[in-house]
Amino acid sequence: MSIENAEQEGPNLQDEGDSGSEVINRSLSLSIWDGAFATMMFSLCGGIFLVGFALTILDASALQVGILAALPVSANIAQVLGSIFIERYGYRRKWTIVSVTLGRLFWLPVILLPLAIFAGWGDTRVWLLVVFVGAASLLGSLAGVGWLGWMSDVVPPATRGTFFAKRNKICAGAGMVVILGGGYFLNFWEDLRGRDDPYGYLFLFSLGLVLGLISSYLLYCITDPKEGPAPPEAKKNFRWSGLWRPFQDRNFRRLIVYVALFMFVTQMAGPFYAVYMIDSLKIDFGTITLLITFATLASLFMLKIWGAISDQFGNKPILLVAGAAHALIPLVWVVAQGAVYYEALVIAHILSGGIYCAILLAHLNILIKLSPEQGRSFYISAFNTVMGLSVVIAPIVGGLFLEWTAGATATVGTWEINNLHVLFLLSGALQFAVLFSLLGLREEGSSPSRQVIMQLRNDLNPQTGLASATDFISVRAGQTNRFLKTIDKRTDDWAARSEAFIGRLWDRLEAKARKSGKPNQSESDNSEQP
Repeated sequence: MSIENAEQEGPNLQDEGDSGSEVINRSLSLSIWDGAFATMMFSLCGGIFLVGFALTILDASALQVGILAALPVSANIAQVLGSIFIERYGYRRKWTIVSVTLGRLFWLPVILLPLAIFAGWGDTRVWLLVVFVGAASLLGSLAGVGWLGWMSDVVPPATRGTFFAKRNKICAGAGMVVILGGGYFLNFWEDLRGRDDPYGYLFLFSLGLVLGLISSYLLYCITDPKEGPAPPEAKKNFRWSGLWRPFQDRNFRRLIVYVALFMFVTQMAGPFYAVYMIDSLKIDFGTITLLITFATLASLFMLKIWGAISDQFGNKPILLVAGAAHALIPLVWVVAQGAVYYEALVIAHILSGGIYCAILLAHLNILIKLSPEQGRSFYISAFNTVMGLSVVIAPIVGGLFLEWTAGATATVGTWEINNLHVLFLLSGALQFAVLFSLLGLREEGSSPSRQVIMQLRNDLNPQTGLASATDFISVRAGQTNRFLKTIDKRTDDWAARSEAFIGRLWDRLEAKARKSGKPNQSESDNSEQP
């Protein structure tokens, strides 16, 4: 069915005389605006503002904060149900709009929690917050299944990458603006009314809800070229056994195991970095949102580099290199105390933004690459379900660890180590261990990890920059003096030696790990399919 003839239940985007390309362009423009408003809502109604609201207004415990932080990703478990419904019955546009709007309306009772209507609920209000945010996340996850299929038909395949890159940049920019504005607003409100006054948060949540409902309306205005019920053969050909195919594929199963372990060891500490900044370091929201902005800018800058590396060298080496670098970031958080806490936090956020975006990009790319075209929705659902289960359990385990070790401290040199620091270090050490689960994963066309390191060195390493700079100065200025020649020769020599050393080191590590994790000879090299 063509877009021009698609049945639409929303506003008619196709006025008389409009061509098909005009309808497509209008839908694409509306999708960008929808994404921008949705991102602004998520930025104001989640993340650091939700954690601050739970801690300062509702006196949430570490365990409760961990559960709250886990809800948005853990709700991905519901995507299996959404994919089954849409595959069998269709109506993805209706499904998406209704689910996402109902989910956003659950923020109404959240806004009412600090008010007199819930005054008698006491500490139970925190668990009500968990229920309301959980319901909103669940419905949003259900909507995501229909939205992805819907947009894949709205966006022309030839321009899909360009469109989503543009959409993601605009969304990130919109989110960054409201996070900065919201942080400075809360600072102003706390100076005016005190830290325990809830109305600053309620204003941000109310504004976020309004922005979210605007997003729902914009979504309602987008046409669907395949509106209506699923084809009759879809229900006839549906097989429940297809849900287990990803787990019977040996190579994809390795990917699932890695993702489950990685999400667990990172998210067992992830929600508590914000707790550390708010409770331990007493950092104001203006500073926190500025730090988040540093992370966002770093990710936007590094995505250009990581994207090119992914295309050239594959995704598995990115996961190994970026994963090893990401495991070192908790050390920076331990140093973030005393007189140097601000500088350490700036470094931690920049590193986190620049490295974690590579891991997320590689997750998405390798998921698509390793899942077959037929039955891909089941592979994606399995991937997201396992990720969701890990994210459900991990912050709870982290919160229980903090409760069991409450009050424990130690002094190492000039640094005071508390239970939060121990949790951060434990997370980093386990991230290193998780990398070994990747060594048996096969990705066609991927390169050795050392090539990713060398490419990063060429893009970012000061040695290369110094060598290039001296070459430039020598040529441009016509200088031949011995000093510049010596520097030029030495920097080239250092670069060559570092390449050789790192190459040998990675070869040895990969050879040892591959030998220890070598599969049985009876196992087929090909992924098993039922």
